[in-house]
Amino acid sequence: MAVSRMNLSRLSRLRFQRRIATYVNIGLICLAPVLALVTYLILGPIDQGRESNLLRVILLCDLLYLLALTALVMQRVMQIVALRRQKSAGSQLHLRLTGVFSAMSLLPTATVAVFAVLSINMGFEAWFSDRVQGVIADSLEAAQAYEQEQVRGLKEDIAALASDLETYRRTAINDPQLLRQRLSDAQENVQRGLKEAFIIDDTGDLILRGNRSYLFDYEEPSSELIQTAIREIVIIPDIPNNELRALTYLNG
Repeated sequence: MAVSRMNLSRLSRLRFQRRIATYVNIGLICLAPVLALVTYLILGPIDQGRESNLLRVILLCDLLYLLALTALVMQRVMQIVALRRQKSAGSQLHLRLTGVFSAMSLLPTATVAVFAVLSINMGFEAWFSDRVQGVIADSLEAAQAYEQEQVRGLKEDIAALASDLETYRRTAINDPQLLRQRLSDAQENVQRGLKEAFIIDDTGDLILRGNRSYLFDYEEPSSELIQTAIREIVIIPDIPNNELRALTYLNG
């Protein structure tokens, strides 16, 4: 009688443990799509570039879920290995059941992983794309503003240089050497300084050149630019050499 009671107690305990294990398995399976959906919804703030404590909690839950599922599968595998070593008659059936259970367990896990990877990938793509576009736009705006400032400064310098040379020619004798020296001095004295300075005629032929203004650096402007320079200061961008050139008309 005592033995029967012990067997019944042990059987009841085993049934209770199996019932708990079944509830845990069902809970893990049901929890997978819930975690996948919540992860997808919470990962939205990545697109907006904000940090989220709730996002950290959800990702931590995903990690704990994967760890629990992995531990459960490993426990089943170890049980099957032990049964096979004991050459139990039901080991083959247990092996098949464990294979089915493992497949059912891995399916929601894969679902969570796919949702997480896709959400994180799309979130980071949008996050970096918006910021890269913003950086490029800001850089372009700054470069354009810098170019406009350089053009404005060059026009002021070339206008001051032309005015100084015109005043000098009206008050001094017509000596090419003195005019060249005056050109070199004016070239150095303008506010921003000019790297090169040349005086040409209306056909583009070189008449005088300033300090450090070498002949091989001179590029003859076109007749259209010369005609335009009679009316206004012409800015000539030199992209290959990363510099700006200006052309203006000297009275007298």
